[in-house]
Amino acid sequence: MAKIRTTPEEFQVDEFYSEDESFFREDTESPYRIFKLTKTGWETQALMSNISKKHGIPVDAWGFSGLKDRRSKTTQLVSLPSRYSPKHRISGKDWTLDPQGTFDRHLKSGDHSGNRFSIVVRDIRHRETQLLPSRVEQISKIGLPNWFDSQRFGSAAIGKLPGDLLMKGDLVGAMKLHLTEPQPSDRSSRRRDRKYLKSIWPDIDRVKIDSIDHQPFRRVIDGWKSSSQKKSLYDSSLSAYLAMPRRLRGLWISAWQSYIWNDVLRSALLENIENHLLRPVDIGVGGPLLYPEAPPGRRGYAKRSLVESLAKRLKEIPESIRMPVPSMMKESKTDDPMISRIHSNPPHPDIDFNLLKIKMADFSRETVLNPGEVLCTEPVIDDMHGSQKHKRWTCKISFTLPPGSYATNVIRRLFD
Repeated sequence: MAKIRTTPEEFQVDEFYSEDESFFREDTESPYRIFKLTKTGWETQALMSNISKKHGIPVDAWGFSGLKDRRSKTTQLVSLPSRYSPKHRISGKDWTLDPQGTFDRHLKSGDHSGNRFSIVVRDIRHRETQLLPSRVEQISKIGLPNWFDSQRFGSAAIGKLPGDLLMKGDLVGAMKLHLTEPQPSDRSSRRRDRKYLKSIWPDIDRVKIDSIDHQPFRRVIDGWKSSSQKKSLYDSSLSAYLAMPRRLRGLWISAWQSYIWNDVLRSALLENIENHLLRPVDIGVGGPLLYPEAPPGRRGYAKRSLVESLAKRLKEIPESIRMPVPSMMKESKTDDPMISRIHSNPPHPDIDFNLLKIKMADFSRETVLNPGEVLCTEPVIDDMHGSQKHKRWTCKISFTLPPGSYATNVIRRLFD
């Protein structure tokens, strides 16, 4: 894949709202205040926690419509109850918080209309620059599958998801995977901790907390040790699991749901489109991602009739697919592909969802993504990559996406 996020400033994300949105008003009686948050190199929730500590704001007081990646420069709206709200602009290292008005409720997930992206793509091969005009034209005409991309599966290790093990009834295996198997994103301290924990597994009660460098692991191990008098490995794993932050437990479940959803969409594409018109991109867990693509002709563009045929076939797959939820097991088998999938491969029947504090939202996700306002600058020589003999190119891609869709999915479609 061509390179993105060489610097956070080269991955710009801006939330936008519909023109009739009434967030920006001044009413001293309104219970919530709206702020424009501008940040660089911060993940949204991590920054909220940082601001909360410095300004005496409860962490759970914040409301926001969407999470924004750390390796990017972003603008978004956030809300606070008026009693906790700063009266004026506040700022810190690589962030500013500007008052925008008042509102009658918290901002919640999906309140914004979408995100506007401006992304510098680097290390592009010459062949990819030749294919780029045709690929831009095709996604503008037919769209692309609305995949969950690799960021969604960041909890995976050695090709497995802890959430998948959890849903199969293997809580002990899920905790072992989380605590002992390395991930590509691990820094040296977390890698050392995991290596040490793997060497003594399952005797985690022997661990001295001070010997663990990775702070989030300390809380989990404290939970494990609190049940060390219990003889069951399951009991210790349960205590450790419940000691994890609620957000992390939620990410495990979201990754499981997204993994199943991607698989069902993949099956739908394979049933409706010939293999030679589907370009696979391997992302590890959650993949491969399949992209319908008409091959370019002699002049670099695909035949119009073939593009139109692909557009028609994409309309023949389900317009949306439900996210998997355990309650589907109680529904009768129908033509719904997700219900059929859950009936054929259900969660473990002995899972106590209340005990594990597992909650899942039952909603449908559109299967085809249609980026808006797709623009691409002319590729030029990339002075940061390549060599005189093996030149590389760079360009800037801009487009809009609805909430919950992945910009990296568009980049993969254009360059992988």
